[in-house]
Amino acid sequence: MPLTSSRDPDELRAGLERWLGRGVGEISRPDPGWSCETLIVDRQLVLRLPPLGDGIFPAYDLAQQAAVQAAVGAAGIPVAQPVRFEPDDGYLGAPFIAMPFVDGPIPQPFTAGDPWLSALPDDGARRAVWHSFLHAVGQIHQVDADGLGLRAGLTGELEWWERYLGWATDGSPPGPLAEALAWCRSHRPTGDEPPASLLWGDVRLGNVVFDPDHLEPRAILDWDMASVGPAEMDLAWFLALEQVPSDLTGMTVPGFGERAEAVAFAEHLLGRELHDLAWHEVFALVRASAVSTRIALLFERAGQESVFKPGDDPTLHAAVARIDAS
Repeated sequence: MPLTSSRDPDELRAGLERWLGRGVGEISRPDPGWSCETLIVDRQLVLRLPPLGDGIFPAYDLAQQAAVQAAVGAAGIPVAQPVRFEPDDGYLGAPFIAMPFVDGPIPQPFTAGDPWLSALPDDGARRAVWHSFLHAVGQIHQVDADGLGLRAGLTGELEWWERYLGWATDGSPPGPLAEALAWCRSHRPTGDEPPASLLWGDVRLGNVVFDPDHLEPRAILDWDMASVGPAEMDLAWFLALEQVPSDLTGMTVPGFGERAEAVAFAEHLLGRELHDLAWHEVFALVRASAVSTRIALLFERAGQESVFKPGDDPTLHAAVARIDAS
């Protein structure tokens, strides 16, 4: 169930037809996410608009998202392209980005229970999915981020998430979450920061449309959290967030590689060792918990029941357990 009101479909249709200069047939919405409002038009075009009402992020710079996606696509990485930013809010009531619709399976958040992955013929096929995903992540880290205007560096990242947590919780973050973020700041890696890379941000298989025949990404989606920093941040997000449901259920995706294999492959693609990955995984869990807390508070604000209470989600528990163990 969406957390905010959806835009009126008749008004959207009229605005789209003005913008496209032609009639529009089916307008559908995919399963609701927690960020932008997404529309699929005639299974040919995808539009992303900022949420109508409260969102999970304080600002939605769709022009920047489009620029990042275009830069990634120009580097030969599979994305939906061409992508166009429309700044005129006279069409749909807000600026938006438009891109071609890309068809294909998208894994569910709980990858161990995903029906497409489960139905693949063997573990070798599932390993091909895992390997092609990590290869695409490594390619993203080679893209030139100059001129994209993204926040950069661990100091800027820590400061951004501290501001975010205050904003997301109306100035009253849950104590354990605030303490975990403070731990990240006080224990941040010392020494020279690794070379900066373009970071995808929300590194999940659920943000990829796959080619079901070649078992590789057909389009990498959702650039809301893009930034510039150590590649460790992206790999840590993927590893830590895959580990949480695995620890809770004891289930993994047969054929997917082990953590050590993912690290070795990422180092091969980067041409260097990964540094302070344990810290980066805690930071990833804390950031994910901050977003989950925002979502839970939006559910409460809307009078709906959330899956987890604010400050009581599995990512935060995992972060605290790792901090205690350290």
